[in-house]
Amino acid sequence: MDRTKLAAQWQEALINQDGYLASILQQALQKALESQFALFIGAESYERTDQRNGYRNGSYDRELKTRVGSFSLNICRDRDGLFQQTVFERYQRSEKALVLGIAEMYFDGVSTRKVAHIMEELCGYSISKSQVSELAATLDGSLKIWRERRLERYRYLIFDARYEKVRDNGHIVSKAFIVAVGINDEGIREILGCWVVDSESYEAWDGCFKSLKERGLHGVEYVVSDENKGLRKALMKYFQGAKLQRCQVHYMRNFIAKLSKSEQKEGIRLLQEVFAAHTKEEALDRLDNVSDFLLSKKKAHVVDWLEESIEEALTVLDLPEAHRRKMKSTNMLERVNQELKRRSRVVRIFPNDFSCVRLLGAICQEISEGWGSRMYLRMNI
Repeated sequence: MDRTKLAAQWQEALINQDGYLASILQQALQKALESQFALFIGAESYERTDQRNGYRNGSYDRELKTRVGSFSLNICRDRDGLFQQTVFERYQRSEKALVLGIAEMYFDGVSTRKVAHIMEELCGYSISKSQVSELAATLDGSLKIWRERRLERYRYLIFDARYEKVRDNGHIVSKAFIVAVGINDEGIREILGCWVVDSESYEAWDGCFKSLKERGLHGVEYVVSDENKGLRKALMKYFQGAKLQRCQVHYMRNFIAKLSKSEQKEGIRLLQEVFAAHTKEEALDRLDNVSDFLLSKKKAHVVDWLEESIEEALTVLDLPEAHRRKMKSTNMLERVNQELKRRSRVVRIFPNDFSCVRLLGAICQEISEGWGSRMYLRMNI
């Protein structure tokens, strides 16, 4: 047979043989280990030399998992136990990188099923959905440090909550995921904390504010949130004197819900004029136009509601004019909520509270760190 054809058939037979690549890698790494040990000792096996640094003391086997399969390597020992091989260390670093890659895929919105499929294609062995979740837990330590870090003075706070489906005692319930953002004296914003609570009750908000206070938060002057009596009560308990701004976007939605479809266009225009005022006095003067319109439509109960609550939506007028556009609502958290929704939509139902905090908290941490040291507001005005 022609030598070229013979070589081609021999090569094809080897490549198609199970474990072909693993055996090649095993031989190469075994040679590397033996060369590294000989260099450390200063002598080959059975070599007599005065330049040696030690003596051999047997060996042991150790299994190594790689992309092309698992195999054993024979590790030499010296009498003093000083030899430290680096082959496994390099693979351990790769393994750690792989584990973090899996976890980050999970946090970036790839479902556990897809992660398992990617692993099988990439590494040649399968991984279960539960294993993906377990690997994602490797980031728990860094998330815990971030959630419990010490805080400083933050003049402005913004709170928002969205609801997620969570299993609780065998039932699927809707729980609030609360996010708190702070703006410090340098005008830099940062996510200060996040929590999963059963409801937005006073007890729930009390726990959130207590956590922030214990971590060192102080100097709060102004807080933006949707209307919530429990939040207001907890705020007054822990940060007396702070002014509460009711989100104007949520307020407008509540207002629209009280009007008929034919009344909404004109009602929105008039209320927008109120919010566009430069002072509270001007805003309250413009409110008369809204009241007249509502009374003409026999909406006296809506007028009463406006008179009782409108000033909560006008607190922003106490701030410098340059801050008002960004601090009149919770819209600054819109991108955060979009990311949370994108990822939670994949999960659909969280198995417990902790898994919800783990995933959505990691997303909050990433977003907050992405904001970095970029100035959000110019505070020295």
